[in-house]
Amino acid sequence: MNLRGSILGSVAINLALVGALLFQTARQRAATLPEARLMVITNVVTEAAVAPAKVMPAVVVAGSPPFQWSQLEATNILVVATNLLAIGCPAETALDLLEARLADDLRARLRELMRPSNGRFWELAATRGQLESMIEGTAIQETVAQWTREHDQVLKALRQTLPVPAATPSGKTSAGHYRHLAAEKETQLAELEARHNQETSKLHSELAQLPGPERATKLKETRDRQQTERAALLSPAEQSEVELRRSPQAAKVRELRGFMATPAELRALALTLKDFDATHPQPPRPDPTRLEDMANYEAKVAALETERKAVLLARLGAQRVAEFERGSDPRFHTLLKLARRLEVPSAAAGHWLVLQNTTQNQAADTRQNTQLSPEARTVALAAIRAAAEQELQAAVGARGWGAYQRYAGDWLKQVAR
Repeated sequence: MNLRGSILGSVAINLALVGALLFQTARQRAATLPEARLMVITNVVTEAAVAPAKVMPAVVVAGSPPFQWSQLEATNILVVATNLLAIGCPAETALDLLEARLADDLRARLRELMRPSNGRFWELAATRGQLESMIEGTAIQETVAQWTREHDQVLKALRQTLPVPAATPSGKTSAGHYRHLAAEKETQLAELEARHNQETSKLHSELAQLPGPERATKLKETRDRQQTERAALLSPAEQSEVELRRSPQAAKVRELRGFMATPAELRALALTLKDFDATHPQPPRPDPTRLEDMANYEAKVAALETERKAVLLARLGAQRVAEFERGSDPRFHTLLKLARRLEVPSAAAGHWLVLQNTTQNQAADTRQNTQLSPEARTVALAAIRAAAEQELQAAVGARGWGAYQRYAGDWLKQVAR
């Protein structure tokens, strides 16, 4: 009996230990599972009911969540166009945005491609023909042609994705040069201009193989004749207004950014610039190899700019002249586009431009400091660049730093050189 009792007791103890071990293992396994599982046994099937994992309560804010432009971004610009249409963006607006992006991308690529030739750029690129001759027959010309074809193909596909009707009805000019005239005269001039444009386009094709000087002479003869035909339809006052609207000074005023003015003020400003340039012609550019002549030329240009600024100061005042100069700066135009892309206030573009000007002035002063050794100058320029990059990164944010470097950061590469 004692032996039998001992065996039964030993078996009971072992069973208890096994049960305890299984219970502990089951507890550890349950603790590692992300979800709690409840087994429900029925007389038909066995089902597993899964209880959802514990989720922190979400903060609910009235209204729609804040919209971010990054939600529309894609590597394919046609996908971006489709996304813009999907959120209700007008096709005209989407096309303006994406055409500008394509143009910016092409300009950035071309700028990097032409960087090795910058030493000869101003010497050889006084006209478009000279710039073309500089790269003619080189690998750069082939690359430019290929990139231009790719750009045109994407642009064509983009315009098919975003079909935009003609902005003006047939017989009306889109430039706005004649919109101050009576409707009948505006139509006549628009039709004349359309014919002139076709004529000029055909002439460019026909003269493509001629030498540069001969081509320029024939084009000038055609432009002068077309000008005479336009003038025959206009009174002297109307002709004067058309010339003002077509002038480079009016184009400069129309391209101003961040410069608030009424239409009358803008017209008066364009007229002031036109009158000044008519009475103060630019000095002829000398042979760049003659250093003395170049120094004299640069001094005359600087004196002319000082006189032009004095005229603007008398009309606008110091603060408005500063706004005018900033609004005329292509760098500011690029920074404004970047600010819109990053969804920050436009005032940020002004701050970034001030930082760029300050940094470039510091770098110029450091290069001209004759008391610095070459090694010390290199260290100082590197420190100036590092400080500028640090401040810019803080200003544009982590998300915007890559975009800034791509679209507006070329100047940083030149600081430490």
